[in-house]
Amino acid sequence: MLQRIQTLYLLLVGIFAILLIFLPLGSFSSEEVRVSLGILGLGYAPGFPGELPGHWQAFVLLALVLVILVLTFYTIFQYKRRRYQIQLGKFNTLLHMGLIVTAFLFIDQLSGSLTSGTFRYGAGIFLPLVSMVLILLANRAIKKDDELVRSADRIR
Repeated sequence: MLQRIQTLYLLLVGIFAILLIFLPLGSFSSEEVRVSLGILGLGYAPGFPGELPGHWQAFVLLALVLVILVLTFYTIFQYKRRRYQIQLGKFNTLLHMGLIVTAFLFIDQLSGSLTSGTFRYGAGIFLPLVSMVLILLANRAIKKDDELVRSADRIR
């Protein structure tokens, strides 16, 4: 039963979680400094003077992404237990919301420590939002499968 459409949706969520590890969430830039913000931490430009706060939040972001990744692939292989699969999808959506909130808090803390400059969002900040939509589509497809199986059981 791995050939279902919800498996494709969940596989895309897993791929997006892997991409999120490597893509930047955004970057701060000014005349004197350029800082890239990603799941793996802060990427400083050469000659950056000092340290910025918030390294612990990068570890939280990485831990959340890894938990999301494991949970997504676990959910794919729970195809025999459709109700449980739906609950795992809801929990995965909740983890994505936590990831988004933590990322924006990280961005806000970093922007508070840099007095001048502009922030530009990167490609990585949008991946959790797309993943949440894909999880909702997967849950809808799982519910349709569950209703189809239950209706077939009633006919017998």
